[in-house]
Amino acid sequence: MAVLQRIRNHSVALLVIVGFAMAAFIIGDLLTSSSSIMQSARDKVVTINGDKVTYEQFETMRQRKSEFYKSMMGQDLDNNATQQLTQTVYNEVIIKKLLDEICGKLGLSVTADEINELVQGEHISPILTQYFGEQAPTIAQFFTTLIVNDSFDEAAAQYPFATRNNWMEIENEIALSRLVEKYQGLVSAAVKPNKLEALDNFNGDNEECSFEYVKLNAFNVADADVKVSSDDVKKFYNATKRNYKLNTQIRDINYIAVKLRPSQADFDAVKADMEAVREEFSTAADVADLVNSNSLTSYVDAYINNNNFTGDLKTYVDGGNTSDILEPNLQDGTIYMMARIMDKTVAPDSLSIAMAVVPTQAEADSIKNLFATAPETALAGFSQQQAFSGWVTEAFTVQQFGKELSDKIFGTAKNQIFTYTLTQGSNSIYYVGKVNDATAPVAKSKVAVYALEVTPSSTTRRDEFGKLNQFLTDNKTVKDMQANATEAGFFMMPTTIAATAYNIGQVTDARQAVRFAFQNEKGDVSEIFECDDNLLVVAITGDVQEGYSNLNDTTFYKQVASAYALPAAKVQKLVGDINSKADKSLAGLASAFEAKVDTASFVNFNLSSVSGLGVEPAVIAAATKAAPGTLVGPIAGRNAAVMLQVINKNNKELEYDVEARKQAVANSRDYVYLGSAALSALQNTADIEDNRINFY
Repeated sequence: MAVLQRIRNHSVALLVIVGFAMAAFIIGDLLTSSSSIMQSARDKVVTINGDKVTYEQFETMRQRKSEFYKSMMGQDLDNNATQQLTQTVYNEVIIKKLLDEICGKLGLSVTADEINELVQGEHISPILTQYFGEQAPTIAQFFTTLIVNDSFDEAAAQYPFATRNNWMEIENEIALSRLVEKYQGLVSAAVKPNKLEALDNFNGDNEECSFEYVKLNAFNVADADVKVSSDDVKKFYNATKRNYKLNTQIRDINYIAVKLRPSQADFDAVKADMEAVREEFSTAADVADLVNSNSLTSYVDAYINNNNFTGDLKTYVDGGNTSDILEPNLQDGTIYMMARIMDKTVAPDSLSIAMAVVPTQAEADSIKNLFATAPETALAGFSQQQAFSGWVTEAFTVQQFGKELSDKIFGTAKNQIFTYTLTQGSNSIYYVGKVNDATAPVAKSKVAVYALEVTPSSTTRRDEFGKLNQFLTDNKTVKDMQANATEAGFFMMPTTIAATAYNIGQVTDARQAVRFAFQNEKGDVSEIFECDDNLLVVAITGDVQEGYSNLNDTTFYKQVASAYALPAAKVQKLVGDINSKADKSLAGLASAFEAKVDTASFVNFNLSSVSGLGVEPAVIAAATKAAPGTLVGPIAGRNAAVMLQVINKNNKELEYDVEARKQAVANSRDYVYLGSAALSALQNTADIEDNRINFY
């Protein structure tokens, strides 16, 4: 009882304590939940119609495809290839998500039996042909055997591309390609030409005309003879704006890019390095280690046709001998080079050979006998990995087959057989080949080239960084930077960048600067980024926008001006020139402009181009509408100003076959590309949130 009474006496205090505890629990839960939600938001690489793809999911797909391409190509991916790979994965993710959604509703799918047919059937998937060419059926069967026997690990030891991951990638691509094909086929089959389109097609064919014309080409007008205003560019941009729709965000920026170039001290240092090894290079019996360890170029122990050398090296090889050295000299602005003739000879530049590699001496003897008795059948049945035939140079054979086998090949006379055994430990493989032909002997030289590139040193980089950093310290706002950049020796360049960009202007590998532009606010100025051989500063001058390429991008502005506004301005000038003439007859215009009167025949409204005129729909429309004898023009075409006079019109009195005309419409461009257009529309109308900028 005493305890209960004590609790009653302190009930208010206990309620306060419990209240604090519950509040702490709830707040903690809210914070944890909020943190989880925020982390979930941050973890989205892309969201498609509300379905998100997390970084872990996207990166797994990206790494798997990266390993696939590496093993297929036998080399690591460079920055450009990695960027393209990321875009490829992104495209595949979106297409698959959208197709899975709509094809699920339509009842379209790709079954395992279909994939098997595309792998092993009579008409294999183009994906396989794309990767393996003529060997696609054989390689597909090879992978099928690996699946049945579960022997990927053993096969991959000999054939690096033969992995389960690689086959999964290929199957996924085949399945997606087939699903795209089904969807596009369904759309194309569902939309058919109607009777009105059929009648319009018939009328367009049934009446044709012939006309004479004078054409003044826009490309004959010099750029300096016309002026293209910003209003002209905007006009054409607005008229064709739909062509510049983007599936990404864009942002206006100004940037300063400082190209890092070597200083005189950097040139002097490299030249000193060259002089330090000159004596060893000019006297050593074997220069391979020296060259291969330090030079930009590797030493190839092979005779090379003297005509393959160029510039100073060609002059040196033609006139020098083995006791001479091409002294260190500057090539291409930033390369110091010296060279030494190791030997000279006169011999065929190239040989035509046929060669096989086999695992036993008995097989080698058999092939050798075939080369002697029936050479045309010696390589029958061998795969590309087991046999080689074709023309080769000595440098090629050294690099591909090794020095010893190369010496065997180029030490063999025409129509003679060579053999070579390569032994590693207790294992041997046997090469057997024949020299089928040889080019005429030419002067050849074995040349060692020692080359060093002059690059900006750390001191040079530090000096340039310091100058740019001082400018940023003195000019903290975008407005100040723009006002004072030129006086300080810098250039503020305006441009528009997309969130998917990896480059800014001519500066490559600038992804970190692009990321800054989209993760900060208008008016913010970045730190100094080092992008390859550039120092880069980005100033944000506009808000993030959606939609279309922007004319604030100077490169894009020039593109629109040169591709659209400038040709149109030239055509308008020619229209004005024609209108200024009192005599607008074809003969009069031909004389005035030193042109000629041409004739176009059998022109109907359905044509997309006319021989001699090209693609000029406005001219075709004017000619088919005009009455015979009527002088029409000047017509402002796409690439020319045209004056024409209809000679005659002819009703061909064709028989109207509605089904044939529907088929003609179905064969037109609009219908042929209907499936592709539907796929594009599917993407353009989807709600896609691209957050790759936060991750890649």
